[in-house]
Amino acid sequence: MENKKAQPQKNKTPKKKRLSKKARRRRRVRIAIVTLPIVIVVLAAVALFRVEGFSLSGEGRYDGDEIVSASGIDIGDCLMWINLNKAEDRITKKLPYIETVTIKRKLPHTVSIEYKQAKVLYGVCVDGTWALTDTKYKVIELLDSEPENVSQKIKLPKAKTFEPGSVIAFEVKDGEESPLDTYKNLLTEAEKTSLKGKINGADVSNPAALTLTYDGRITIKLGTFADIPAKLKLAAGAVEKEDRIDSTEYGTLDATITDKAYFRPEAKKSETPSAEQTTAEISPEQAVE
Repeated sequence: MENKKAQPQKNKTPKKKRLSKKARRRRRVRIAIVTLPIVIVVLAAVALFRVEGFSLSGEGRYDGDEIVSASGIDIGDCLMWINLNKAEDRITKKLPYIETVTIKRKLPHTVSIEYKQAKVLYGVCVDGTWALTDTKYKVIELLDSEPENVSQKIKLPKAKTFEPGSVIAFEVKDGEESPLDTYKNLLTEAEKTSLKGKINGADVSNPAALTLTYDGRITIKLGTFADIPAKLKLAAGAVEKEDRIDSTEYGTLDATITDKAYFRPEAKKSETPSAEQTTAEISPEQAVE
């Protein structure tokens, strides 16, 4: 007898067992028993825990109505459904003079808002426009002119984000440093020298022509960030030497190279420039005498 080749058997997908009407009914009942309490709790929360008032704590230029309006929370909202983080972000964005805010639920019907006024620390110039910022570089207010009473004046290049309520941000390529980081690193290195506590300005708008302002009187040119510790050490010694001669001297100190610094005095704001003012050359040895 001739053998027939075995035919491959097709994989058959097992058929799902159909539930009877009675079984389906029992399953629906079980689901209802589980979900009904959840629905009842949600409905109770919506009905019982509605916003009826606000409790505000803090000081600043904004009144309570402005703060509540900025939060986006309204009377009648369900207290349990409020997104507290988004409400806090809305307040600090719309009201830039508020630095931090904390919103809490106070059952059964009250929203608690605690806020702190921003501390103006920096005057920042971006692409020719001045602004006031807080300690985290959030823009508080755009200005028509250069500010006077600020701890630091910083000049930066064009920014990606530069608007009230937002932190200054830049488009930075991989491997590159943000201009704000350049400023922070420059100030950190300056604080390691005798310039400490007297730097009140910086210009990092051009990474090849960095400058610092000492005591509001002397502009220190540093060039690139290369060899910055040595440049700053030389600059600090040169400034000390000039201060021993005249602690009210105005001028420009060129410390772009590490072997010599050049100081060019300028007329004081109350004086007329003199034809006798010349550039003084200061070596590292002279700077530390």
